[in-house]
Amino acid sequence: MVGNMQKEITRPIKICHMTSVHDSNDIRIFQKECLSIAKNPLFDVTLVAPGDSRVEHNVNVIGVGERPSNRLKRTLCFTKRVFKQALEVDADIYHFHDPELLRYGLKLKRKGKKVIFDSHEYTYAQIMIKSYIPLILRKIIARIYKHVEENIISLLDAVIFPCTYDGKHPFENIAKRTEIIGNLPNISLFNPNTDVEKKFDVCCTGSLTEARGITELLKAAQMAKAKVALAGTFSPHDYQAILEKQGLFDRVSYFGNCEHEEVISIIKESKICVSNIQDKGQYSKIDNMPTKVYEAMAMQIPVIISDFSYPRSLNQKLEFSVLINPQDVESLAQAITKLCCDQELRRRLGDNGRILVEKYFNWAEEVKKLEQLYLSINDH
Repeated sequence: MVGNMQKEITRPIKICHMTSVHDSNDIRIFQKECLSIAKNPLFDVTLVAPGDSRVEHNVNVIGVGERPSNRLKRTLCFTKRVFKQALEVDADIYHFHDPELLRYGLKLKRKGKKVIFDSHEYTYAQIMIKSYIPLILRKIIARIYKHVEENIISLLDAVIFPCTYDGKHPFENIAKRTEIIGNLPNISLFNPNTDVEKKFDVCCTGSLTEARGITELLKAAQMAKAKVALAGTFSPHDYQAILEKQGLFDRVSYFGNCEHEEVISIIKESKICVSNIQDKGQYSKIDNMPTKVYEAMAMQIPVIISDFSYPRSLNQKLEFSVLINPQDVESLAQAITKLCCDQELRRRLGDNGRILVEKYFNWAEEVKKLEQLYLSINDH
């Protein structure tokens, strides 16, 4: 089918990715989707994103300046700047990544463009766990958002989601077309190196929030007397200060928001990767695991992970992790101690994780689905 489509295409299909939230070097958007697609001569790829303009590996990056720290200013003004720059590209297919760009996705559709919404998470469920919004107001905002989102995506050409949610695509029977494209590692970047010195007992990278179990992790690390490496951004901004005030930073090395190469080094230099996401919002219902878990598996690093249905079913097929109740600090501390002391167990779980990534969880298979989606939409 792809071969037939290639014969019909007289010029490359112009693809324009749009984001107002993510950096222009974002791992998922730029390093996976844009760079992978740009290798195919059937596609001409542009990315409109915060930052400076550049051309890198056949991807034309149009920078729209520094992203405002004020959320309201970003949503009302910065998104418009992204839209205007994207419109000038005059692409065949627009692929946008942020809920705050939904209204501009609709505008592009009304101008006769093919439009894809790449929903990185189930935003309705995530709004419901934002504790800084009063509960009553949170419910109202979530319902309004869901209504607006569903009305807009019903008019777009496709919606991408990284996994199934409660066993199905969350926008099934709402969008014209749905596709599951996982945010999985490019395994060529994750060559295992078992000879690397282990500077840390435990690592946790990515979003550093209460919902992702950082408080419980640091308490468990204190109990286990484990050295912890953290990399990422704390949210809300005062969360780090709260943890420090509680004396939970004594055994922590915090690297801040790192480049991906440094994140890889941190994982390699750790004995264990921990993902004790709490049972809130979408986390226990998605048939997926955090990106850092797949990356650790690709580097043969064993994982301690929340005992949700998806990782549990995967662990039953081939044991790659220790499952824990994410709220049980004592059981997490015991799991850390057990793995730190048992090198043979770490090796066995790490080997199994690498096998799973090689067989089932790698970006090489996902990019084929993305290419086919573009070709199919362009053909209709």
